[in-house]
Amino acid sequence: MALALALFAAFLSIWIVIPGPFAALFILTVAGTELWPVLTVLDAVALVIALRSRYRMRPAAIVIALGALLCTLVPLLSYAMFGPRVPLAALLFPESHNATAVRRDAPAVLVIYGGAWEHGSPRSNAQLNAIIASWGYRVIALDYPHAPSSHWPAQRDAILAQIDALPAGPIAVLGHSSGAQLAIIAAALRPRRISAVITYESPVDLRLGYEYPPKPDIIGQRQVMHDLCGGTPEQQPACYRSGSPRYVVHAGMPPVLMIAAGRDHIIPLAIEHLLRDELRGYGVSVDYVELPWADHAFEDVATGFHDRIALWYLHRFLDLRLSRRRL
Repeated sequence: MALALALFAAFLSIWIVIPGPFAALFILTVAGTELWPVLTVLDAVALVIALRSRYRMRPAAIVIALGALLCTLVPLLSYAMFGPRVPLAALLFPESHNATAVRRDAPAVLVIYGGAWEHGSPRSNAQLNAIIASWGYRVIALDYPHAPSSHWPAQRDAILAQIDALPAGPIAVLGHSSGAQLAIIAAALRPRRISAVITYESPVDLRLGYEYPPKPDIIGQRQVMHDLCGGTPEQQPACYRSGSPRYVVHAGMPPVLMIAAGRDHIIPLAIEHLLRDELRGYGVSVDYVELPWADHAFEDVATGFHDRIALWYLHRFLDLRLSRRRL
């Protein structure tokens, strides 16, 4: 029993330090990294049972359980060493997502889901959206047509049409992954309509994404880009350029909060830095938050370890950029 429990704990914990090479195991990477306190308890129990065992495989069980326990502590150690800093209460007590009454004239936060332009729906990120609503903002989940049945710029145009149809008032646009690409492009094309933009792990350059897919290539990135544009960069250069935020951003854009996953195995961190520096080069106000051991789509685990940190920055950013119009 001791060895079996240690092996089970190790299987769940090892993906925190070794990213799952395909989607099913990558889910364990994200979930384990965000829920490391739960796994720490499991690993500690496995270690205690191994230490108390009289089974002949006791030494192996101890080593395996101890290794699993060390894996679960990596996100905490990484945060302790590299930050970013938030109040201790933000880490210990997750934001509530209880439903609250929101004024009809409250500033709006438009949320664009991710899913490689092919998956997801406005119901995605429901818990995170509920948390934002509990802060007093009107949360509106936007939708867009999916690739490969709809090619770019159908996704962009659908988002812009929904923004243009909204009544006057302050709005922020928040996007996740492919939704972040849509959010930053929408802010670039509607700078006077949008008061603030928030990106979680935004794609930056579609051509670079096609030419240099990550390893392991968890989502089949070249196929994703091909489905979005209907061809390769050589076949559809206009799509790859107009769909790349780095070529669309400009001076005069609204303030941006960029939330980046430090171990992102889908959107390389260097690409996030490229967009950050491009925006700042144009004089755009950019708050950049890098979570050192978070991985792509960490925010899907609402109130997980890194999501608590991101929520603290998100709440502060929204209140700062929209508060003057909430009074």
